[in-house]
Amino acid sequence: MRAYLGIPYAAPPVGNLRWKPPQRPRPWTTTLDATKYGNYCPQNADLGVFGRPGGAEDCLNLNVFVSKKASQSKKKLPVLVWIHGGSMWVGANRDYDARKLAMDGETVVVTINYRLGLLGYFAHPSLDGEGHPFANYGLMDQQLALDWVQRNISAFGGDPGDVTVAGESSGGANVLAHVVSPQSAGKFQHAIAMSGAVIATKFPAFAAPRPLDFAERKGTDFAKAAGCENGGAECLRNLPLDKVLALQTPYLHKQVIIDGNIIPMQPSESLKSGKFNRVTLIDGNTRDEGSFFAAFPENVSAAPLTAEDYPRRLETLIGSPALTQQVLKEYPLDEYSNPSEAFSAALTDMAFACPGRAINRWVFDKTPTYAYEFADRTAPSYLEPTTFAMGAAHTFELAYLFPGFHGGAGEPVELNRLQAKLSAKMVNYWSTAGLAAEREAEWPRYTPEQDDYMSLTLPGPRMTSKSFDDVHDCGFWDKTGIY
Repeated sequence: MRAYLGIPYAAPPVGNLRWKPPQRPRPWTTTLDATKYGNYCPQNADLGVFGRPGGAEDCLNLNVFVSKKASQSKKKLPVLVWIHGGSMWVGANRDYDARKLAMDGETVVVTINYRLGLLGYFAHPSLDGEGHPFANYGLMDQQLALDWVQRNISAFGGDPGDVTVAGESSGGANVLAHVVSPQSAGKFQHAIAMSGAVIATKFPAFAAPRPLDFAERKGTDFAKAAGCENGGAECLRNLPLDKVLALQTPYLHKQVIIDGNIIPMQPSESLKSGKFNRVTLIDGNTRDEGSFFAAFPENVSAAPLTAEDYPRRLETLIGSPALTQQVLKEYPLDEYSNPSEAFSAALTDMAFACPGRAINRWVFDKTPTYAYEFADRTAPSYLEPTTFAMGAAHTFELAYLFPGFHGGAGEPVELNRLQAKLSAKMVNYWSTAGLAAEREAEWPRYTPEQDDYMSLTLPGPRMTSKSFDDVHDCGFWDKTGIY
C-alpha cells in the first residue's frame, strides 16, 4: 500500500483565521514530506479512550491510501472519504487504519481532520456578523477537503466522479449534513451514514442540531467565562488555545448548528421536503447503539447505572420531562436485566434506529436508499469491562472496516475467523457504494412496504423484512415528534 500522510488541504486556521471559513493552503514548490501523520485537532478527553487529549490548531490535513496494485491499473478507482466520529469534540484521522479498504476494497481512501469542539462548531454575534459563513466551521473544513478530492484525487488513481463520503457517529451525522447542505452539492456521488441519524432529531433532544439563537447564547456565555464579554471577535481570536480547551466543555455542541446557510433548516425538514442532494444513500445503525453510552459513565465512575438514576439519565437525553414519563412506561425496568440495558434500549431506538428508519422512509422515493443494521452481538470491545453485555454497541463495527480499531487510546481489538468473514463482506460493500444498484438481488433498495434491512451478522449478512419496527419500537417513537 502507498500512504501519503499529513497533506495540508487548508491554511492553518489560526490567528485571524480562527472561527473563519477555511482557506486554501499556500502552494509549495518543493517536494512535500508525506511520510508522517500531521497534527490532529485540539481536544480534551471528553469521550474517554475514544479520543486523545492534545492536538494543535494547525490540523487541517488529510491522508491518502491506495494499494500499489490498484494504483497501477489504467482504470480510475472509486474513492472513499472518511469523516471520523467523536461527538464533534474528539477524534483524529490517524485513528483509522485504511489498509483493508484500500487493498481488499481496491479503493482510494482519504481520511480527514476537521476542527472540533468550540473551534469547529461555535456561534457568537460578533463572529456571525462579520459577513462570512459562520458557526459550522468543522463542516466547512470537510467541504474544502471534498473540493481538494475533486481537484487532486485523479493524480492518486482515484475517480472524482465516483466519490463516497462515509462516516460513523458524529461522522455519520456530518455525512447526512453534507446530504442536506447546498454547499456540498456535486462534491460526492454516494453517502454512507453510519449511526448518524440523530441529526434528524429535534432540539432539545440529545445530539439534535442546535438552533442558532441557542448556539449564540452558549457562545456569549463562553465569551463571558473567557473574559471576552466586551472584547468581541478580536478578544476571542486572541484567546490562548489552552484556555479555550480548559473552558469549552460546558459550552460544547454535540451537533451541527442550524445557521440558515450551510445548514439551511432543520435537517429532518430538508429530508422530508426533498431539499437535499441526490446521491446513493446507505444508512444504518448498530443493534445495541446505546450500550456504548451506558458504558462510558460506568467506566468513569466504576459503578453501574442505578434504578434511581435511570429516569434522570433519560431526561437528560430526551430534554422533555413529559416525554420522559412516556418513555419510562415504554421501557420499564422490570422488562430488563438491569438499568443499563433499559437505558441502552431506549437510547438505541430514540437516537439512532428509529430516526434512521424515518430518514429511509422520507427519501426512498427520491434517491437510491439502502438500509442496514450491524448486528454482530459478539463484536469485541475496546472499552474497559462493564457489568452488562454490550452486544453490537455504537462504534463496535469500526474494527470490521479499520483493523484493530481502538479509538485514540483504547485497547486494540482482534476479530475471530467468523468476524473476519463478516469484515470482508462489509469492506466489499463499503468500497463499492457506486455498484449498489447492480447488487440489488443481494441487497434490495429500501421500501417502507418491506422495511428491508441488510443485517450484518454472523455467520453472514442476510436481508430482513418487516421486523425492524418490532425490534426497535419505532411505532412508539414515530408518534413522539422527536424527529
